[in-house]
Amino acid sequence: MPTSASAKVQLRNPDPKKKGSRMDKVTYAVVRKAALATLPAKAPGLTLEEFRGALAKRLGQTKGWDKSLSAMWYGMAIKLDLEARGELKRSGTPQRLTRG
Repeated sequence: MPTSASAKVQLRNPDPKKKGSRMDKVTYAVVRKAALATLPAKAPGLTLEEFRGALAKRLGQTKGWDKSLSAMWYGMAIKLDLEARGELKRSGTPQRLTRG
């Protein structure tokens, strides 16, 4: 699935001191769409572990997802990116996630 270096998305991190990874554009689109479909719009939302588990399950059934990739790693990477972009909100302890 990975393509040339020019077809990458620079992921963001909610901590401005940290730099996110780079992800293939096609993979980014697949994971982002699946993540937003997984997240509820309203509280109480999902815990981080619930989100990562549900996203991994959804990705396993998603057309275009390369099953050789780590859904858990991509789930965490996209969680941080969506949070930094304001498309995901986290609240509480333990951390709970909803669409932004």
